Amino acid sequence: MLHALLSINWNPSPDVPFLHFGDHYIKWYGIMWGLSLFSCFFLGGYVFKKSGKDEEQVTIIIQYVFIFGLIGSRLAHILFYQLDYYTAHPEDILAVWKGGLASHGGVVGGLIGLYIYCRRNKDYDFFWTLDHGIIGVMLLASFIRFGNLMNSELYGRPTNAPWGFVFEQVDNIPRHPVVLYESVAYLLIQIFMLYLFKKYRESKPGIYLVVFLVLVFSVRFLLEFFKEPDGQMLGLISKTQALNLPFIIAGTVLLYFVARGKLRYKQPAYGKV
Repeated sequence: MLHALLSINWNPSPDVPFLHFGDHYIKWYGIMWGLSLFSCFFLGGYVFKKSGKDEEQVTIIIQYVFIFGLIGSRLAHILFYQLDYYTAHPEDILAVWKGGLASHGGVVGGLIGLYIYCRRNKDYDFFWTLDHGIIGVMLLASFIRFGNLMNSELYGRPTNAPWGFVFEQVDNIPRHPVVLYESVAYLLIQIFMLYLFKKYRESKPGIYLVVFLVLVFSVRFLLEFFKEPDGQMLGLISKTQALNLPFIIAGTVLLYFVARGKLRYKQPAYGKV
């Protein structure tokens, strides 16, 4: 009875728009991307202002990171998840509005974009900019995962839990809304990062990057157990879980250096109290 009351009959689909304007419409996925970019601008501006940096540079940094991150996430999705499909349908490679972006590739692409920006702007040390820029990206990730939900992507395994979602576009079986779990987790990590920034500012170089690498990809690794598997590796973990491991390992190694105070910014910014 409880399950019948609380289970959500949901039909998220890329074909169901957020708003209609005659023959024109706005899709949920596009709305979430718009909110994501706005959140990066707002939070990035806040961090740069408190750190005594030029807030206007945030807009430029976002452009570099967004463009290269979009390219990286699309390429990673194609190469690791649907290579056969896109080989047969190359006309869909650029159709990112239909979904199909892999966050692992987005991280790598974003790093490349940020590196190119810092190479062209000598006033911004790559390590400082990465460590502080990453403070404001988790709200973006939270919005994007909600967009995945509305695209009926990455649905979970069947469940008897009372909060199971029925993805009618898939079947009539209640399933774990894994991307909703992930969206909430990212929101909590965003709050935690802002707390750390308020507490430490620049006294713990690398701490924000550690939180991102360890917490975000650990969440990704654990939540994969609630998703439909995308191919097993060694009969133990999924392909996506294997892609998470290098990031978790890198974050753990970095934590060792942060804890021992071994890291320094080349160009620290002495911001406002």
